[in-house]
Amino acid sequence: MKKFWQIISYLNFRRKAKTRFGVHSPFVYEIVEKVFRDKTKYKEYKELNKVRRRYLDRDDKVEVIDFGASAGKKDYIVRVRTVGEVIKQSAHNKKQLELLFRLSRYFKPQTLLEFGTSAGLSAVYLGKGNPEAKLITLEGSMGMATIAQENFRKRGLSVDLEIGEFDSILDQILKKTDRLDMVFFDGNHRKKSTLNYFNKCIAKANENSVFMFDDIHWSRGMQKAWSKIKVDKRVSLTIDLYWVGLVFFKEGIAKQDFIVRY
Repeated sequence: MKKFWQIISYLNFRRKAKTRFGVHSPFVYEIVEKVFRDKTKYKEYKELNKVRRRYLDRDDKVEVIDFGASAGKKDYIVRVRTVGEVIKQSAHNKKQLELLFRLSRYFKPQTLLEFGTSAGLSAVYLGKGNPEAKLITLEGSMGMATIAQENFRKRGLSVDLEIGEFDSILDQILKKTDRLDMVFFDGNHRKKSTLNYFNKCIAKANENSVFMFDDIHWSRGMQKAWSKIKVDKRVSLTIDLYWVGLVFFKEGIAKQDFIVRY
């Protein structure tokens, strides 16, 4: 059962959210029309969604190391669970994954970084959205990384999969990365960690970069992190879709924050 404050948070989102008719920014209106509301049945969807269903049904067990918010006050916790259980808890639904595909397809990032690989489903949707992108994904659990690597191989994707606790490996990865055109922050949903990763990655951002923060209303800590990101002077525009927040660094536009229902 959702916590009471999460229900209130969602009701507030619904009350404030605008449809495309209430969005007066040409930049955001185009994203709403061409990405959020794009009803095209892309040929990639059929295979990608079939893969998602297949992983949801897997009953083989895997050791999962969680360094994120689920570990509570501990540095990490280790669990043995079925692959299907992991996917049901951590992966996104069909609508969300298809949106990730369209975002990657629309913005065509040269370099794409993902925090939190899990079984590699979101990385596959992002990668298939723009196969020319250099895709880097970070995973803290060796067991899940092995499953993700198998997923990438079967999908024909070349992915740089880095294994380790994010705080330990991120600096070295950024040192050998010239630019970050798209970043999907989907791991370690703690306020301090989220802001730390944001501040490190922004050094590699450019005017056309888009940062995507998963679960911005998942906890009070994540809501506070999202609020701080929105007021950051380096950020020019944000879009809140409730389950994910998009951050832009466009020059020459007035600073604005949008809450959009699509």
